[in-house]
Amino acid sequence: MAKNNKFHLQCKSCGETIDNFTDWFAHGQKCPKCGCIQADVMYYEDFSNLVKMVKDPYFKPRSVWDYFNFLPLLNRDNIVSEGYEGVNRIDNWTFFEDYAKRKYNINIKVYAHRQDTNYATGTFKDLAGTVVASVLKENKVKNYVGASTGNIGVAYSRYLAAAGISLTLFIPESSTKTQEAEVSTYGQTLYRVKGDYAAAKKMAKDFAQKHNLILTGGNFDPMRLEAKKTMVYEWLRVLPHFPTVFMQAISGGSGPLGIAKSCKELEHLNVFDKMPRFILPQPHRCAPMAEAWENAKKNNFPQGWEKEYPIYENPETTIVTLATGNPNAYPPLAKLVKESEGEIISCVEERAADVTRLVAYETTMRVGPAAAITVVGFLQSLRQRTIKEGDVVMLNIGESTWRSPEYVAGLSYSTQTISSLDQTELIDRSSYRQRLWEAIETI
Repeated sequence: MAKNNKFHLQCKSCGETIDNFTDWFAHGQKCPKCGCIQADVMYYEDFSNLVKMVKDPYFKPRSVWDYFNFLPLLNRDNIVSEGYEGVNRIDNWTFFEDYAKRKYNINIKVYAHRQDTNYATGTFKDLAGTVVASVLKENKVKNYVGASTGNIGVAYSRYLAAAGISLTLFIPESSTKTQEAEVSTYGQTLYRVKGDYAAAKKMAKDFAQKHNLILTGGNFDPMRLEAKKTMVYEWLRVLPHFPTVFMQAISGGSGPLGIAKSCKELEHLNVFDKMPRFILPQPHRCAPMAEAWENAKKNNFPQGWEKEYPIYENPETTIVTLATGNPNAYPPLAKLVKESEGEIISCVEERAADVTRLVAYETTMRVGPAAAITVVGFLQSLRQRTIKEGDVVMLNIGESTWRSPEYVAGLSYSTQTISSLDQTELIDRSSYRQRLWEAIETI
């Protein structure tokens, strides 16, 4: 493919220019000069045009593809979309604002960016699915190889199937049967690897090398980062105040990396004061980044601190979509968190069910296990006073419960077993409210 007049890729290490994705794939998704696997997509159009677009009250996007001029695709005919990806509801969770005022005497705003309403998979990964499938289609890729703990694999399976692209996916042994079934439903090839996510990634890499196929770029994949950055566009379009805090439970961290890229592209346009603080929770049974962060903080972030992190072999977490025990994205992600004056925290994963029940009661929406860890992290950050007076908190609700029937099975709290009508009584729904709020008091 010839050099285009819309974008190019630029190596984050040496600044080398790669003209297009065909060249990027041909060089093994590495810089041809220095071998760095990280590259930014750079656009020739002025980002002030984006700001004008999102501030136009008549602009009503139907999907991320209404931001076409700022996504890495040349021909709209190559768009692979199920509709509505990335233009999800952003809810104002006033019940948590009231809680913060009542318990901690601080005034904050709390928003939930509801990725659960994405049409194709009901997860945050639809954004990556639509962009990756479209770019691969445009570059005439016929086979793709990847590894996944769950959600990204399901999204890729569906969108690549719609693009006519064959996916070979490797998942760790701990992945749920639901995820396995969804991948297979779309006619994609799936291998369950005896081992953890690291073992699945190695198997995927070896398979791609054996057959000379393109391997998913992981958390540094420029296609994925371009998809995730569009969340910032929606904040600018919808919200009266730009977030000062962004929270998302992390496995790898492409979400925060994408948001940071977008903020740096727009910072000179004075549409927000500064990039949000990133407060990133992990479930305590698989929290290598949180452990590394705490150790670095205790030692006052010595030189080279970001290169030191533990590796969890076969983590036995109940939140399998967050089960990345070897976090190779930690060095750049941790530096970003420090730059933003944020935190990486460990949260007790058993508390996920408590917050799912509470959120369902207060909003009638049910957040999935990974999204629930985000909410646990929010409550923990309130207690630890890392959320402060005047903060505007954005919670990335990356999934609902409909893809996690195993999780839903443990959420019941109001059922009683009876043998006669005499054992029943008429109960008002509101009687459960106090119990649900009391359950989160100790988070």
